[in-house]
Amino acid sequence: MTSVHGSVLVARPLWPVLVRVGNLLSLRGYSVETAGSWGALLAEPGTRAGLAAVLLGEYGSVAEEEEILRRFRDGGGPGIPVLLIGGRSAVRRTRRFREAGADMVFAADLPEEEILDRAQPLLAYGEMFRKAVLAGRELSDLAMRDGLTGLPDRRRFSLDLARCAETARRIGRPLSCIVTDIDDLRRVNETYGPEVGDSVIRQFGGVLSRVKRSYDTVARLGGDEFVWLLLGVGRDEALRAAERAQRLVSGSVFNGTHEPVRVTATFGVASLSPGEEWNAQSLVENADRALYWGKESGKNRIRYYPPGKEAADA
Repeated sequence: MTSVHGSVLVARPLWPVLVRVGNLLSLRGYSVETAGSWGALLAEPGTRAGLAAVLLGEYGSVAEEEEILRRFRDGGGPGIPVLLIGGRSAVRRTRRFREAGADMVFAADLPEEEILDRAQPLLAYGEMFRKAVLAGRELSDLAMRDGLTGLPDRRRFSLDLARCAETARRIGRPLSCIVTDIDDLRRVNETYGPEVGDSVIRQFGGVLSRVKRSYDTVARLGGDEFVWLLLGVGRDEALRAAERAQRLVSGSVFNGTHEPVRVTATFGVASLSPGEEWNAQSLVENADRALYWGKESGKNRIRYYPPGKEAADA
């Protein structure tokens, strides 16, 4: 049968259900390739343009597998869905695998039809991404970078926001936004000078880049304000992501001209869920409202909009 949907890589198919899922995908028009190890993800990166999805059989060193996933995402696989199938230990480590780059984790005792039904929205997204790459319409071609940090600028972020919002709406996944800025940057400028202030802004952008998933968008909106867009992430995961970033910022030493500088940051978080009124611009505005609520309640805070039970802490 001629492939009509691109290729699917099935790596380390130790679990029988992986073979059955691959067979079903083949019947649906995908070209299915198998590999004996996850290392195939790192070989021949130029062939990834034809990949519509990756299926991984988990049964090995978790630390090594996480490293392979991160390298795959960093090496040019941001829009390719990764489905991981493993035993109960793999399911217990779902959060770790997702943070490394897997999109979904399934138990190996699930029927293949159920796995594909649950994964279908992601497979549809993978096909959209593959066609966009092959048509030469990658957003990287529109590279709009901030001169100080090298991160996407406000114009590029607007494009990413529109793309992610439409993708999330189509595949029925949540979308979250984190808006953050540095607390009391004016004090840094007054104490050490504007050159140090610019250096802190640049290094702050680097901290956010390290804590995000490789396929998230982190952009500089202007000044010391940054925005972080998380596709497929709901309220709780977004709050945990903001907590990781807050800890990393607070624990970092920013190199000034003469002495180390320490800063904190405040984070505002908002989310859209499937079935809600879908307004991407309101998503960013709500995250910005949460940011200013955090500033008003003492700085170095994480706030979610709309406010809930935590409002009493303000």
